[in-house]
Amino acid sequence: MEFGDHKSYKRLRIDHEVDEKRRLRSKHAFSEEDGGRFPMIHAADLVPESGNSRSAAASSENVIVKLKYPSASQRERFYLDFGKDKIDSLEEIVNVARIVRDVYLTSKQAKVFTAPTSGVIRRLVKAQNAITSSKKKKLDPSLLQDFKNAVNFYNATMQGLLDNKTLATNLDNMHHLPLEMVQFILQQVYDRAVSPSVDLLRNYKTGSDEVYGELLSPFVDRVLVQCGLKSDQVFVDLGSGVGNVVLQAALEFGCESWGCEMMPNACELAKKQAAEFKARCRLWGLATGKVRLEEGNFLENAAIGQVLRRADVVLVNNEVFTSKTNDALRLLFLDLKDGCHIISLQSFAVGHERNHDDPANLIQNINYGTFGDRDVSWTGSGGKYFIATKDEGHLARMRAANNR
Repeated sequence: MEFGDHKSYKRLRIDHEVDEKRRLRSKHAFSEEDGGRFPMIHAADLVPESGNSRSAAASSENVIVKLKYPSASQRERFYLDFGKDKIDSLEEIVNVARIVRDVYLTSKQAKVFTAPTSGVIRRLVKAQNAITSSKKKKLDPSLLQDFKNAVNFYNATMQGLLDNKTLATNLDNMHHLPLEMVQFILQQVYDRAVSPSVDLLRNYKTGSDEVYGELLSPFVDRVLVQCGLKSDQVFVDLGSGVGNVVLQAALEFGCESWGCEMMPNACELAKKQAAEFKARCRLWGLATGKVRLEEGNFLENAAIGQVLRRADVVLVNNEVFTSKTNDALRLLFLDLKDGCHIISLQSFAVGHERNHDDPANLIQNINYGTFGDRDVSWTGSGGKYFIATKDEGHLARMRAANNR
């Protein structure tokens, strides 16, 4: 790895079977049929008009930079602003380059990125450090220009890799994305679509099914891997909030991914996230699974009722659901296909082991574990999770055992 840079997005050896059917490259993202232009939220769009940052004294020409992603798509505009509560443009730009180095290129191809004195990463990090270490109240415009020059060198390098089809060819030979890259892209989406209006999610009724909480990406990765989710399967999230888990499943696993949410504010932000997710994955040149987000009560939504019949994995964050809702879900799950996995925070396996006519026995826990403070958004103390399976043969086995 290059001198002075120790952050890596390397494709580490994974501890589960790679889905060889997964196709990562979006052909549309590498075509120029529409000029590579489409609606998206640029990082620069989130900068307020008031000029109270360290870079405010510089001209707008000096503080705006356009970054190329690994596709034929348009470039993203970044504002090199250093105020609080905004996207860290410098760090994000450098991390985009790191991901290209570690994921999209072989070690040999990445030498132009990793050269210790004049490589892409070294130039970006050096210019970044000069800016962040400056003690002056107002930045020297020449420091901003140095960073822009480093970005221009990166952009020119990327254009060459696009023109000689290196990026497209390498993606065609890949079937898996590192979790750290998935997290980075999802964070980009969240920062642009949800964060500016995140206070809307605090408007909920305590003690109801509408209490808002998020399952975080490390936990989602762990349980979906345990379920063996694949790109030719169907995932459903009941109570999907702003769509975080739905989008992660579609990006990380490439599967058809559904969600249903009833809180109006969360639904509105989920729409924004889904639109930005589509745009951002195109920037990265990535094909994802089909995403569909439904609004309303998942117990009454017709589309959700239909898709549940062909679902392979269903997730329900039912930690604070009422007993009435959980009972209704147990009945709904009787229509799941045999072998469908159900991930939940309260167990749905409540059948009576001596009553072989109890349909609740069709839902059987096959795995369980604990989650920690970095797995969910609402507690630092952790808790339990369960993975159950719809098992049509369980009642027959119970009858046989009881008749011995």
